[in-house]
Amino acid sequence: MGKLSFILAVFLSLCAFIGLVFCPAASAGGARAGLLLCSGIIIPSLFPFAVIGNVFVELGLPSRLSKFCSPVTKRLFGVSGAGTAALFLGLAGGYPLGAISVSEMYAKGTLQKKEAERLLGFCNNSGPAFIISVAGSAVFGSIKIGLFLYAVHMLAAFSTGLLLKLGSTPEESTALTVADANISGAFSVSVKRATTAMVTVCGFVVFFSVLVGLLDATGTLASLTGRLSALFGTELHFSRSLLTGFLEIGTGTSSMLGLQANAANLALCSFLIGWGGVSVHAQASAVIREGGLNPATHTLGKLLHGGLSALITYFSYALFF
Repeated sequence: MGKLSFILAVFLSLCAFIGLVFCPAASAGGARAGLLLCSGIIIPSLFPFAVIGNVFVELGLPSRLSKFCSPVTKRLFGVSGAGTAALFLGLAGGYPLGAISVSEMYAKGTLQKKEAERLLGFCNNSGPAFIISVAGSAVFGSIKIGLFLYAVHMLAAFSTGLLLKLGSTPEESTALTVADANISGAFSVSVKRATTAMVTVCGFVVFFSVLVGLLDATGTLASLTGRLSALFGTELHFSRSLLTGFLEIGTGTSSMLGLQANAANLALCSFLIGWGGVSVHAQASAVIREGGLNPATHTLGKLLHGGLSALITYFSYALFF
């Protein structure tokens, strides 16, 4: 299996290299689109939250929250109260702040390994800035729709946490000692870590934007879109958004511009936001593996999150619109 994975990786890399050589305009256009997405949406909406989130961790806020929230979070999600900070930071700041927060807490000793890996399944989420501003206002022309999608996203995150518990019991967490923490030192460290995280995130976004551009230029994306539409009877615009969103959430969600705001299309948008895209998984995996954690639960959790988001959106659409 290891040899097969190696051959597949080499083959895909070779295809990408050939695409870059023979389609330079498409790759450059994809890079520009990715950079615009980073400068216009990702950095402004995520970087401040990443800094503040790291400050909270450095000052020991997760340990303080654990004291008050443990009775509830242990019963609901099978994790200590310290994970509450990661959950709310993820929902407030967006991808991949939840994964970053969990990894930081694990590195500090606030979370044990099994507990941290379970948290990764439902704490790495999209934030309100992207869902309300981009998906709601820019794509579907309605802040109300954005608020609806964000409410569904939160409900699906909590539901995923309940499903991932599966009767497991949480490990006891070691609380941080925060007596020697100071705001100036915490802020300095947090800015450096958040900057490093932004470079990583934007690097993945630009790469996957280039990949989508190459797939489009070579006709591969159009061919896959046609086959998917023929197989499931969906319109081409819908299928294209699904394929591009599976790879990169920003590109996929933005490509839904022009689709009618009905139950099926909003369910697709909810799925893409909950799943996060391969780009988000790569971003999170880089942080998770660097911290010594296994990303498998994160992948399972995002798949569950996407599916639950789509179902909740589809069946609750008529109640709100």
